[in-house]
Amino acid sequence: MSIIVEHQESIGCIVGAVIQVKPNMEDKVRLQLKQHKQVEIHAEDAQSRWVITLEANTSKKILNLTENIQNMVGVLSVTPVYQHCEDNQNNEQEGGWKWR
Repeated sequence: MSIIVEHQESIGCIVGAVIQVKPNMEDKVRLQLKQHKQVEIHAEDAQSRWVITLEANTSKKILNLTENIQNMVGVLSVTPVYQHCEDNQNNEQEGGWKWR
């Protein structure tokens, strides 16, 4: 019998993105985004485009979070414009990886 050990990524990622929200759905989308503590809204314009950041411990979690936002009712599109990932191995001893 063999045991397969899944490798856990030891990185932290931050993504900057622009999302397009359906007109008149802004309040609903804002409430949905606020349920994710790793998402922050930085700016909104009159055409319902928002600048957001997403943070996660692994690139897989960033991808899942991006997909979850894309599938939210009221979100038309998610366009990542920046991504940075950093090795977390040195920070594990200090309680894990964090941007803030």
